[in-house]
Amino acid sequence: MIRVAILEHEKESKEVLFWLSSCFSHIDWTFRHFYKASLLAKAMKEESYSIFFFDEMFQTPRLESVFVHDNPQALFIYLCEDPESKRKQETRSRIHYVCKSTLKQDLSSIRQELLNQASQKDCYTLVYQGVSIDLPIEDIYYLEKIGKNVHFHTRKGEFHRRLNLADLDEIFAGYGFLRVHISYLVNAKYLTGIYKDEVELNHSMRVPLSRAQKKKLGLKVRHSHQEAKKESPEQTNTQKAEASV
Repeated sequence: MIRVAILEHEKESKEVLFWLSSCFSHIDWTFRHFYKASLLAKAMKEESYSIFFFDEMFQTPRLESVFVHDNPQALFIYLCEDPESKRKQETRSRIHYVCKSTLKQDLSSIRQELLNQASQKDCYTLVYQGVSIDLPIEDIYYLEKIGKNVHFHTRKGEFHRRLNLADLDEIFAGYGFLRVHISYLVNAKYLTGIYKDEVELNHSMRVPLSRAQKKKLGLKVRHSHQEAKKESPEQTNTQKAEASV
């Protein structure tokens, strides 16, 4: 079950829901609409969400800490009046900005990312040391080929087995994984930075990026969000963001 949380005005919320009903027509999903950030935070104590739709007024340092930072597996979509400048500054692959005036068009441009996010609730069954383990796709940061084994780097630790990375590439491509190097497959939603010869995942891990794959995937250098914020962030009225929309 894919759970979607919407923190937005009623008009835009209806448009989002109408579009999602088409995008997720063959997927088991549900949603909840909230008028206040505090009500969403309260609801999250009892249930988790995979996808969040927020009005841009809720993109404050405090609320990013509560929602984005504390939900590293989730996808976030901010609805903005003018999203272009925000897109240029953003380095995190799981954060998207769409324009309210062209909402359907912009949502369609990230349709595959939404479908990838929904599919990551699936599990990959791995036999590790004689025990069958179901690894949630969304828990896997990257796969690394070492010798004859493939190592799965996950939120629950590292697991390995003798497998063919090329075969896994075909399987995991449908979940949004990228072959950034002959020996590495990364979960694209955890990308937080792209450098000359490596990529950063989840602000904490770096793996090699080959020149050939960088060109093939069309990846462009973009430093991590934390490095990009060396300049003082724009001050925002947090209390206004937490008020009723």
